[in-house]
Amino acid sequence: MPDTVVNKNNAAAFIAGALLGAGVALLLAPQSGRKTRRDLSHFAEKTRNKVEVAQIELRHSIDNIVGDAAERIEEGLNRGIDWTDSKIAELQRALDAGRKFIQGEIEKIQSS
Repeated sequence: MPDTVVNKNNAAAFIAGALLGAGVALLLAPQSGRKTRRDLSHFAEKTRNKVEVAQIELRHSIDNIVGDAAERIEEGLNRGIDWTDSKIAELQRALDAGRKFIQGEIEKIQSS
């Protein structure tokens, strides 16, 4: 797994832990119920926004990984096609040389 994905996972876990800690702190803080509900509402909104951003970043990371893999597969296929074409050409030359040799031997036998 690429380091960037691991770093993003670690960062996401850190952020999630920090947000959870902040939520617990809000619940345990001595303040009015109305203020606590408002704070929790703001906290939930911020968390939702951060999750959406993390989700978008994750999608981009996955798209990049898939794109890179597709490019590598295509490059490998192209190399395989080139190699196969070169081997077919070599085989065709060898067959032509064998045909010429056999034809020459046949002509030698016929002229004897």
